[in-house]
Amino acid sequence: MNRTRAALLASFTLVALLAVAPAAGAKTKGAAQPDLVVKKVSKPPKTGVVGSKLKLVVKVKNAGGAKAGKSKLGLYLGKGKKHTKKDKRLKRVKVKPLAAGKGKKLKLRVTLPAKSKLGNYRLFACADDTKKVKEAKERNCKGTRKIKLVAKPLPVPPPAAAFTMSDGLDWGFVENAQEQTPKPGDPVTLSLTAGNGIPGQAGYSRAGVGAEGFRAGNTTTLDFGSNEDDGQVTLQLPFAFPFGGIREQTISVSTNGWVSFGAPAWDYWDDVQPYDYRGIQAVVGDLERGIMPYWADLDIGEPSDGAGSVKQVAAPDNSWVAYQWETNQHSQGTTARRSFQLVLFPDGSFRFDYPGENAPGGNKSFTGFSLGTGAGSADIVSAEGDAVPGGSLLFAPKAVPAAGPTASGAVTALLPKGSSFVSAEAGCTLTTPPGQFSTGLVTCSVPALDAGAQFSQAVTFAMPGKAPGESAPANFRLLGTYDGGGAKLSEVDEIDSLNTNLPPTSIEVEYKGVSTGMLEVGTPETLNLEIASEKGGLDEPTAEFKLKNATFTSVEIDGQAIECDPPSGTAVACVLPSGLDQTTVELNIVASDPAISLEAVVHALNAEDESLGISFIP
Repeated sequence: MNRTRAALLASFTLVALLAVAPAAGAKTKGAAQPDLVVKKVSKPPKTGVVGSKLKLVVKVKNAGGAKAGKSKLGLYLGKGKKHTKKDKRLKRVKVKPLAAGKGKKLKLRVTLPAKSKLGNYRLFACADDTKKVKEAKERNCKGTRKIKLVAKPLPVPPPAAAFTMSDGLDWGFVENAQEQTPKPGDPVTLSLTAGNGIPGQAGYSRAGVGAEGFRAGNTTTLDFGSNEDDGQVTLQLPFAFPFGGIREQTISVSTNGWVSFGAPAWDYWDDVQPYDYRGIQAVVGDLERGIMPYWADLDIGEPSDGAGSVKQVAAPDNSWVAYQWETNQHSQGTTARRSFQLVLFPDGSFRFDYPGENAPGGNKSFTGFSLGTGAGSADIVSAEGDAVPGGSLLFAPKAVPAAGPTASGAVTALLPKGSSFVSAEAGCTLTTPPGQFSTGLVTCSVPALDAGAQFSQAVTFAMPGKAPGESAPANFRLLGTYDGGGAKLSEVDEIDSLNTNLPPTSIEVEYKGVSTGMLEVGTPETLNLEIASEKGGLDEPTAEFKLKNATFTSVEIDGQAIECDPPSGTAVACVLPSGLDQTTVELNIVASDPAISLEAVVHALNAEDESLGISFIP
């Protein structure tokens, strides 16, 4: 082969090789790419308190064959098994470039949203959350096990002082000891009591103890009159019983297996308590002050099951007093009778005993106690079961730290909107009278309290009038406070005149038309909106209304003005009757242009927001 021919052949071969070789920087088919994945997320706790911080460790890995550039990791809170666009983003953090096969461990600290609905959730960690890295596969999110979000527990009163407020009304039945429900204008008396250095204000320890039968002593069979089912009797105690740092002189004993202090014990368990959106711990802890050895739906009648009874048995030397129940399940058609005993001691301790068969079955029950000063004050042995505890229980007051006298201070009572002040004891002043749409305030002086002392002040107000469009006063909360020179305590109670069953619900908003059937510029007209709850009632509902090309003159229900701020203009925020199930809101307007529009957003504590938008086209 001559040189010329050889040179030509070499040249041809080089051109052919160049033709099939990729250009510099060009991506070849099947070339390696990065692949960011979440390999592991540490287990969150099984429960988390809304508003609290949470620590997580997330391991991100580049499982691809090429280097991954800078990216971001997102952390989300969601309801489902897989991450969706509806999930709430909690945080995004930067992730440095990762070589192929390399990983990075990220230590994260996030806050569980304070306004989250309570319930079960999952946390989702998503690699390359902003989709900046072109990857071989987009499979970037990994979920955790379930975490149950619970309410932030209310602070437990400090052991240096105690405070309680009673209104003499059973929360569930909204009745006083005379079986009367307060109507508009009826008086309600709040008893505000502060104590210092009294057993029980530092809490209780609970322990199993040896079983006892029914104690013997000076015996009285309690007479409930015709109330063999859901009956109560209010009695004078044979000694002052210290409970939660306050000495109690009277006790209300229920046919339904519990006792109450400061209010009659009419209600039965499984009435509304387990279905309230706030949960059993909060409902019992906030709204009841009593002891529940076996709170259920029981009665002492039902002759087919054998007559029952409730007895008070006192030691001859008043060293203890016992309450003994032999009862039937109400309307269950079962022979699962209940025999149990509550024993109170002068030192503030108390015990539960369960002599007799007490076979499981029948109505649901609650066992424990509540001081009525917040969710943290309820000790739940069991709830929603149908069996007694496995043995006797003793509750003993924890030692109260030695404390000197409190400073002189004050108790206050917030009077509900629309109520009127009636009276108060010496040392009390009406600081702010209640108005139609504003709460009032009564302030009462409290002297310095030596260790072991307590002091009460009574404040009486008249019930508000009927809520607009309703047959009774709206639900309202009562707030009492005590400031004893640094010991600031509060207690919340409530009167649910419209509805005591406030479960999680949904809001329904519907446009019901123009009162006159048409809209005219410059002429007063009324737009009607129906607002309702899908089930139960709405807790503290409010509504925001916005107009375009029109202004509000007033907002009413059944012709009665409701509280709106501002009361007129193009946008108003209004307070609706708490507890309402269904009502029609009348929006009185004047149009400035034929083409007007209305937007409405309704809120409630036990429901998601609901909105409505309508336009009127001439």
